[in-house]
Amino acid sequence: MKSDSAGQSPAADGAINRTLRVLVAVCERGPLTLTALSGITGLNPPTLLRMLRLMRDEGFVLQDEDRKWHATFLVWRLGCAVNDSIGLHEVTDRVLRDLAETIDETVVFATFENGWLTYSGQAEPDKPVRTHIPLGGHYGPLETRTGHAVLAWLTRAEVDKIIETQAPAAYTPPARKALYQELLEVAQRGYTSGTGDRWPGVWGAAAPVFNHRGRPIGAVGVSVPTGGVPDRGEAMAAEVRAAAQELTVELGGPVERPAAPLLTTTGPRAGRVPIRTRLR
Repeated sequence: MKSDSAGQSPAADGAINRTLRVLVAVCERGPLTLTALSGITGLNPPTLLRMLRLMRDEGFVLQDEDRKWHATFLVWRLGCAVNDSIGLHEVTDRVLRDLAETIDETVVFATFENGWLTYSGQAEPDKPVRTHIPLGGHYGPLETRTGHAVLAWLTRAEVDKIIETQAPAAYTPPARKALYQELLEVAQRGYTSGTGDRWPGVWGAAAPVFNHRGRPIGAVGVSVPTGGVPDRGEAMAAEVRAAAQELTVELGGPVERPAAPLLTTTGPRAGRVPIRTRLR
């Protein structure tokens, strides 16, 4: 068999590719049985088992008591090392800088954790009139555009829990119904826009950022100091949505925006509500 210029045979290259494909499947979809993993990767069980045993010997995967294969913390440590070498903030800042240059307005990235938002990244345009969002600010998702972008990809139960924890008095049955309607519309559009409760004089648009499991981990947003909808509002919202998707992919999330639970839940309160344009 003829080797390539690097001294590696084509057959060996193919084996490496298949092994890496298996490792990705185990990390993203595991724990998995051998049969399930075979269906995902398209590899026959004997070949697959041989690869898994090799990866097990090197410390990358393990088989649990249910005979399901899963990744080990070695993979996690490697991921953390990659994150440290690339720098999460460096990736976020680059996407935000490009977005701010494109739309010439202040843009932010808000991380979502334990039901709250923290503004961790910002890029501002070089012009005298602009908004400024202090980094490190801790806000409830119910009162901001970035928060509504995240809420639209949570389950109804998760949204209800946030309401009960943070603002039960403000969300009477009619107000809660209006919020559900808005979040359905956000999920269908892929972004939210309008004025928020936190900064009434500021128009904003925001779109969610997802992790590798399709769960929202934050949102990219733009803030414009105006009392109404800016002339380029729709175009800016589209740019924000594109930047959020770019950041999602950069951070290892899905290439296609995941379906929102509010739209996929079955029943009379699911996503069959007529769309109408509303700004909060």
